[in-house]
Amino acid sequence: MLGFREPCCDSEPSDASSMESPAVYRYTSVMHQPNTVRFASITLSFLLAAGPAWSWGREGHRVVALVAAKNLTAATRAKLAAILGTNDAGLEAAMMAAATWPDQINKTATGTEAWHFIDVPVTVPFAVGTLCAGHDCVIDQILDMEDRLQNNRTGFALKSVPSPPRSMTSQELAFLIHFVGDIHQPLHAATDGDRGGNCVKLTKPLTHSDGSSATTELHAAWDVDEVMAVFAALGDENATATALFQTFKSGKTVAQLTPVDWAHASNDMARKDVYQALSLPNHTAAANTCAPGIAKATLTQTYLDGNKADVELQLMSAGIRLSNVLNQICAGSGCAANPGS
Repeated sequence: MLGFREPCCDSEPSDASSMESPAVYRYTSVMHQPNTVRFASITLSFLLAAGPAWSWGREGHRVVALVAAKNLTAATRAKLAAILGTNDAGLEAAMMAAATWPDQINKTATGTEAWHFIDVPVTVPFAVGTLCAGHDCVIDQILDMEDRLQNNRTGFALKSVPSPPRSMTSQELAFLIHFVGDIHQPLHAATDGDRGGNCVKLTKPLTHSDGSSATTELHAAWDVDEVMAVFAALGDENATATALFQTFKSGKTVAQLTPVDWAHASNDMARKDVYQALSLPNHTAAANTCAPGIAKATLTQTYLDGNKADVELQLMSAGIRLSNVLNQICAGSGCAANPGS
């Protein structure tokens, strides 16, 4: 399944422009820097052939997890390792696996389909409004997973037992890692009557030299091909995560803000880099449906390469913000591996 998303969400809108004195994070030497763990080089061809493409693609989610892992405190690393059933040396691999787990499970059976996005129309000013009804949206699910882990809540259960299985807190952590990645993918926070680009077919499929499935619609191009463009410039997922974290260490600031603000920024980026850049006409449609008469879009390598800086920014910001969230909620008594025991 190529990054399909269904409609969702609640929480009153918060205009990012009205935020006062947002927390801004810079790299400092007090952050824990784990010993470098060298994994076998994973080539892009192998990654694309290994399984289906998902929101931000498998590779993008793994990069976000790797960036976050580089910015965790020692105490947080120990707690996350316990939740994921590993040790410090295996934490990066465990976080990468957790990052893609929410796209591996049956989203329909588990009732998690709508948790991965928020369809905010690009044809009107940004507002969440009633889009998170029933808390079925990425914004509210991020906040819920944060709260559950920080306060060691019990009783979390999906509509059906997920496969592959995970313990309760491991599920919560996996969802949190994944959803912070999702909300930074522009088309997970925007729609033009096209289900975040899922309804926009390409005039010419984007083929891949490794023989993996060609990209045939706009949403998948942002899930996969935009990340591939970054990899072409920076290297594989490990090299890319290292380069992005180095950018942060070198002084690039990341305002923490809130999940609503993250969605707002992604929506703004979708308007600029997708709908305006491609001159796509405005459409309206009922939730989870495609408007009639949506024309195909033409994507070139020049277009993909032109968005690399924004994609790098989103991947880096997602990783740093995730690390800050984890460091905060795991402080004190938070993030118990077996709450209630």
